[in-house]
Amino acid sequence: MIGTLTHTSRYLLLVLVTMSLIACGFQLRGNVTVPDRLKVITLTSDSGSESFDRALRISLSRAGIMIIDQANATPDTLNVKINAIASTDTELARDANNDISQLQRRLSAYYFIRQADGKSVYGPRTITTTQTLANQNAEESAKISYNQAQTESMHQALANQLLYDLSYAPL
Repeated sequence: MIGTLTHTSRYLLLVLVTMSLIACGFQLRGNVTVPDRLKVITLTSDSGSESFDRALRISLSRAGIMIIDQANATPDTLNVKINAIASTDTELARDANNDISQLQRRLSAYYFIRQADGKSVYGPRTITTTQTLANQNAEESAKISYNQAQTESMHQALANQLLYDLSYAPL
């Protein structure tokens, strides 16, 4: 009887831990496998963010994708073109002084995979990320610093989302 109770308790604990991981949004992703045609690409980014461009280049190189200059491209080399990142803020809460205390920021962008002649072979595809920004009623310098740090982490998440989306490209 005690052995059964211990076994049941272990099972319930395992279920509880699993449910907790699922509830917090944890996902086991592993390595991203991209199609062979995307192993060497050219990159054209009109994102308007150096932080996003840097994060994207790092994510792509970690996935084994080599980014080459347009001058070194062959006619078979595909181009990944990213359009401007759009930012939308939605007010979530106000404090007692009617100042905004919390908002939700959404970053989104479109991207295409194009051939050397400019013809799109995949896309337009949308990538988005959303994050809640608190501390909006803090001192202005603290608010700017906090928002900038959060936006940089959102750029990293957006770059990772583009990489994961590339793994599903039917090329």
